Amino acid sequence: MNNREPERQGFLLDLVTGADGDAESLQRLTDTAAHWISTTAGTTVECAAVLHRQGACYATAGSTPAAAGLAASEDEHGDGPAALGSALAAPAVINHAGSRWQAYRKRLLDNGFGSALAVPLELQPGSTAALIFLGPPGYGFTAKIISEAAWLGAVASHSLKLALDVHGIIRAGDNLKQVLESRTSIDVACGVLMAQNRCSYAEAFSKLAGTSRHRNLKVRSVADSILKAMPSGLPATRFEPPAFA
Repeated sequence: MNNREPERQGFLLDLVTGADGDAESLQRLTDTAAHWISTTAGTTVECAAVLHRQGACYATAGSTPAAAGLAASEDEHGDGPAALGSALAAPAVINHAGSRWQAYRKRLLDNGFGSALAVPLELQPGSTAALIFLGPPGYGFTAKIISEAAWLGAVASHSLKLALDVHGIIRAGDNLKQVLESRTSIDVACGVLMAQNRCSYAEAFSKLAGTSRHRNLKVRSVADSILKAMPSGLPATRFEPPAFA
């Protein structure tokens, strides 16, 4: 694919296929971004990424172990461009010049890198992320590479948002399945207790809940223990996820 603007419109990276969760999508993004910028730069440029979602731990990734380690260090130190990605309005170059990110520049050198290019990603409210392109010692990011990285950052923003949404839908589906399975066991166990004790559903559930509190077990665990003792065993739950057009 060449770099003519018309062919770039609507371009997305596939960060979903074969990726089992947010962390794997982030890893796929760093691998792809490192290859893309390295090809443009004509030299090896690594890539690190940090993703932070409200109420969740940092997710980090890197195209090499050194890049991954640098990304992980941002969670510990909190002073690097990825950790502060939401505060960046545009791509920022970190090199020997300037007084900002002094501690981060030292970590760059300690990890074998000479300079970095931080590109903030635009995600949904409550989520922040940034890509950090890592150049070898003596390498300087040119205006052409910065422009290419900025374009790739826009593509990465749309692609990662889509991947996070897809993983969120999958997690919601898994949670719904667990709820339905729990509800099935509890309902059937209540039916057994209703038949054995000639009581109402509310009374049967109260018995389950009382045993749950007494044994310090979940209500579903108590229900399962009742059903396992039945000749037919645990009931099967039929769950069909909604079809997507």
